[in-house]
Amino acid sequence: MNDQTGRPSRIKVWDIGTRLFHWVLVICFSLSAYSAFQDKFGIYADMHRWSGYAVLTLVGWRIVWGIIGSDTARFSHFFRGPKATLEYARVMFNKAPYQWIGHNPLGAVSVVAMLVLLLVQAILGLYATDDMIFSGPLSDTISGDLAGDLTEIHETIGFVLFGLIGLHLLAIIFVAVIKKMNLVAPMITGWKISNDNVADAPKVRSPILALGTFLLVCAGLYYFVFQ
Repeated sequence: MNDQTGRPSRIKVWDIGTRLFHWVLVICFSLSAYSAFQDKFGIYADMHRWSGYAVLTLVGWRIVWGIIGSDTARFSHFFRGPKATLEYARVMFNKAPYQWIGHNPLGAVSVVAMLVLLLVQAILGLYATDDMIFSGPLSDTISGDLAGDLTEIHETIGFVLFGLIGLHLLAIIFVAVIKKMNLVAPMITGWKISNDNVADAPKVRSPILALGTFLLVCAGLYYFVFQ
């Protein structure tokens, strides 16, 4: 899409809800990961607990937003299946212009994988315990042996997520170097530069809807987890 002068024009790609989700998730997961490697006393136990709650809430919102949100946030928009993913992988090293408005097919697989793992890890964290200081709010609803097993899975998923995050960062660098496309700036500003090969601008949903959805997710998690 170009403006009337024939020059590339800006298009709105990411809504404010998706952008806030992305960066707040980065902060919360970082706090959760950092506190996981500290002695679980005092501030670190509280940091791990509350950052975990935040991650669970954020991922819950993102899943709902992936169904009702803006075009680029919807799973139906960016998750294209194995065939499209393999085709993209086959040509990804070509230096042709980057044509994807939102997530490319491989990026979509990464996003879905991280969301699923974050959701599972956060849920398992509700049942996790170290048998001394730290215990999730639902750990006393199951046996000690099961809580121990779930805690080990919780920790393992954390290391898998470290690997996925590393691949995610490498992919951003790859697109910047090979495709000459900055993927970070649009996730900050919401806008990106389009060109002749880019389709029409996606529809962006209202921030009021994003906020209302977030509050409903918060209320739902509070009811089912803490009541």
